[in-house]
Amino acid sequence: MSAVTRRDFIRLALLAGAFGPAWAACSRGPRKRQVNFFNWSNYIAEETLPGFEKETGITVNYDMYSDEEEMFSKLKAGVQGYDLIVATDYMIPRLKTLSAIDPIPHDLLKNLGNIDPKFQNPDFDPGLQFTVPYLWGSTGIGYNKSKMPKPPSSWKDLWDERYAGKISALDNTRDDIGCALVMLGLPADAKEPAQLEAARDALLKQKKLVKHYSSSTYIDELVSGEIWLAQAWSGDVLQASRDNKQLDYVIPKEGSFIWVDSLCLIRGADHREESLQLIDYILRPEVGAQIANAKRFASPNGAATKLLDASLRQDPRVYPPPDIAKRLRFYPPLDPDTEELWNRTWQEVKVM
Repeated sequence: MSAVTRRDFIRLALLAGAFGPAWAACSRGPRKRQVNFFNWSNYIAEETLPGFEKETGITVNYDMYSDEEEMFSKLKAGVQGYDLIVATDYMIPRLKTLSAIDPIPHDLLKNLGNIDPKFQNPDFDPGLQFTVPYLWGSTGIGYNKSKMPKPPSSWKDLWDERYAGKISALDNTRDDIGCALVMLGLPADAKEPAQLEAARDALLKQKKLVKHYSSSTYIDELVSGEIWLAQAWSGDVLQASRDNKQLDYVIPKEGSFIWVDSLCLIRGADHREESLQLIDYILRPEVGAQIANAKRFASPNGAATKLLDASLRQDPRVYPPPDIAKRLRFYPPLDPDTEELWNRTWQEVKVM
């Protein structure tokens, strides 16, 4: 696979999102040995899929999204052709309710035991009935040390008028509303309209200061210095710091969220055998380490730990020590009514 820039990933993801999976229109004819894989943009090592294809002879068609609601909307709208997706923990109950994903046949995955016991029985999917953990990380603040008089320590720093136009926030309902609630000292699973209104009002104040909402291009802008502060995902900032040594990442004092991204089988997909072969390949220790080392996120693959770069394995921004870990929580589950309230609140922020 040739080198692809972050901007190329986003451009390709947007094209894929506009036209659907490119292979879907060409699916007629003899059955091909392939996997149609839908994943976050820039979220796999460059050598992983070519290595799998060379070993197995199975072609992987890799489609990308830059926002998880985009992925969910495509599946909800009935877009067909995908076999395998990556989804964040809070999205799993929604996908199950939609009947979009199938159970994982544990007996067909010889490497499933490599998953660290801490990730084998998560609240969002007890017993890993529908998911196989892929990578995990946290939401915090990425920043440019050369531009800041002192490192940020609070979510309130993303509301600091001194940095107007130099701030970016994620384009993500759960993170934006969730972090605003945490900053305000309100429940992270707020259900009351008054609590969501308070979060909305806070985000509207911040909106005057942010350059944009982005879950992808903010990486390039941190590197270039166009933005100085960003609500960010841990590995994104650590990847970007390879290109700009002044970039760093911190978990705010009020606390934040930890998340797990998982592999899921699309219900009734055509290439089940091949998808399971790809999952089992990713579960190999050396492949799990390859992906984590490249993307700078933490791996839930316990057998891969000893193969991780020491700089990654020992980095407290990746594997938080107890004093930082106690500030992190998983995204709380939301019932359908609350989820609708959150989505409506976020849309109000975006359009007002």
